[in-house]
Amino acid sequence: MVLLFGLSHELPPFWPRTDLTMTNNLGGPVLTVHCKSKDNDLGVHMVAAKTDYHFSFQPNIWKTTLFFCSFQWNNQVKQFDIFDAPRDQDDGYKFNWTIKPDGPCKLGKKIKCFPWK
Repeated sequence: MVLLFGLSHELPPFWPRTDLTMTNNLGGPVLTVHCKSKDNDLGVHMVAAKTDYHFSFQPNIWKTTLFFCSFQWNNQVKQFDIFDAPRDQDDGYKFNWTIKPDGPCKLGKKIKCFPWK
């Protein structure tokens, strides 16, 4: 009974939405970002230098939510899993990333940089 009550589409979820912000720190060029999950295509977004692209989502309870993005600038095309639940979900509900030529960095108490895929 409690499970059915919690899964109703009319009730708020048991956990907050996750907010994710990416800042274009490439040093000048416009960044083209295209993010998707298994169920959602967020479309293509043009992000000017030193500006942000933001989206929010509801991660699933199984910790399998994955948002993967392609990043394009100049003649570069890079890819990265910008939200990977096993890696990120225990870090809270607000994520700030800086996108640099050598890879994305997750900001927080500690800055953690990752290589492109």
